Formats: sequence, structure tokens, C-alpha cells
Amino acid sequence: MGPVEPTTASRSGFFVGPDGLVRPIWRAVLFVPVFVVLAIVPGIGLSFLLESIRPGTLAEIRASQGTAPVPMLPFYVLMDVVLLLVSWLLLAALDRRSFRALGFWFYRGWGRELLLGVGLGAALVGAVVVVLASGGWLAYQGWNENLAGAAIHTLELGIFLVFAAAAEELIFRGYPFQRLVDSLGVPIAVAIPSLLFGFAHLGNPSATPLSTANTVLAGVLLAAAYLKTRALWLPIGLHWAWNFLMGPVLGLPVSGYRLGGLLGARVSGPEWLTGGTYGPEGSVVLTVVCAVAAVWLWRSRWVAPSTAMQQALQ
Repeated sequence: MGPVEPTTASRSGFFVGPDGLVRPIWRAVLFVPVFVVLAIVPGIGLSFLLESIRPGTLAEIRASQGTAPVPMLPFYVLMDVVLLLVSWLLLAALDRRSFRALGFWFYRGWGRELLLGVGLGAALVGAVVVVLASGGWLAYQGWNENLAGAAIHTLELGIFLVFAAAAEELIFRGYPFQRLVDSLGVPIAVAIPSLLFGFAHLGNPSATPLSTANTVLAGVLLAAAYLKTRALWLPIGLHWAWNFLMGPVLGLPVSGYRLGGLLGARVSGPEWLTGGTYGPEGSVVLTVVCAVAAVWLWRSRWVAPSTAMQQALQ
């Protein structure tokens, strides 16, 4: 009698699951070194290319403490491309699934989810601004004196922030987060990237313990936006609208960065209430608004995965 072929179940172990595939937790971990390898080398090459085309570009970026310069746009474009490439490679090689499972493709209903995210982000900004303004802690001094120049700068920043928001969502709500959901369950999977999301902003100008806690809470809200649709369009729209309206439009700092603004804002009052130079993300007002939004979104029954995403995930 010849040797018996081991079954798929007998081959499972610490790294390989009963399905014969690498366990989802290790796929999430593997994402990090693959991304680093594929991002660092092109990033260094792009740095030299930018410096050769426009000498002083890197010095300008390094000296931009407290601002978010448009010259960083190529870096975020590269980041998005690499993140999508790594996600596609791991989905194909380790998950044996289509790229569509990532939730970043143009299925029927993606536009509605994107606009819903933009609307939710605008509602959050509006709620925070109304509270601060009604209490006398925020006042507006009219339009920017150089309105034409400010409008052009706002448009540039709007494009820049699209790529920045997409990059952060692909990192914190993309492939690694989705594999953590598969392996550890929703509560732990939401907690880990949200904490990392908060820690990633610790180095921002004027960061405080409250601003870090609020960023963690924002990570929970954005994770809920993904989980309700199993796609990235809703969190990207929410993320972009918050940054764009808060900074380039309303003239308030965004995560410690000064982005200019169409309107001239004047903030006064205790830092814990207004956020100070970090912006409203360091305010207790945002804590309440963001917590309410997260609970509301999670309990909303009219937000659900599209039929196309359900099929892609199967």
C-alpha cells in the first residue's frame, strides 16, 4: 500500500489554515514589509528626480513644518500606486481572490457611497463649527483678501487631499485591516488600526493627548464606514471632506497643519475646547460629535454593502 496523501486539514498549522492558505493574520503582517520594500526604493528615486527637475524641492518639503505643501503630491500619488499594487499582489497570491475584494473599484453604487461620505464629513465639520461659533470661540473675518489666489490654492489642495486621504484609507482600512477582520474579529480589528492611526499623528505639530484620542476615535468612525459598505469609497469621501472643508475652505488647522483658507478664521478660548493650533481635531467638541457619528453610522440600517461588493467578496 502506497503513502497516503495528507489532507488539507492535516497540512494546516500555525501559518497555514484549514483552507490551505496562509492564515489572514500573517497576510496582514506580510503586507508591511512588502509595502516598505516596494515603496522605499521608488520613493528614493522620485526624491532624486524631483530634486534634479526643481532644485530645492526636498528642502522646501522638509522646511514646511506646520504646512502641507502641494509639492508632496507626487509622493502621495506614488504611495497610492504602491498600496494598490501590493494589495493586488497579496490578494492574488495569498487570498486567491480578485482585486475587487479590496473595495476600490467602480462598481454600481460607488459614486453614491463616495457622496454619502462627503456629506457625512461635511455634516461633522458643520456640527463642530456651529458649536464653536455659537459659543463665541470661533469667528470669521470675511473672505481671504487675495480671493483669486486663495481659490486656486484651495483647488490644488483639494486634489492633493484626495490622494492623501486615499493613501491613509488604503493603509488603515485597506488590505491589512480587512485581513485582521477575517482573523481577529471586528472589535480587535477595529481597535488595532485605529490606535495606529492615532499614533501616526503623534508627530504632527501641536499634537496633544486629546488630539491623539480624537484621531483614534476618528479611526473607529472610518472603520465603521468601511464595515458598513465593505468598500473604501465611503471612508475616503468622509476623510477627504473633513480635511478639505476644515482647512482650505474654512481656514482652520487640520491635524496641526495650516492649509490657508477661503475664509479668515479667528479662534479664541481654552485649547481643550477649541483645539488651539492643532485645530478642532484637538477639541472635546469633536470627541462628542465623532462618537455620536460613529454610533449613528454603525446603527444605520440603510447603509449596507452593494450587491456588486457582496458578489466580489464571495
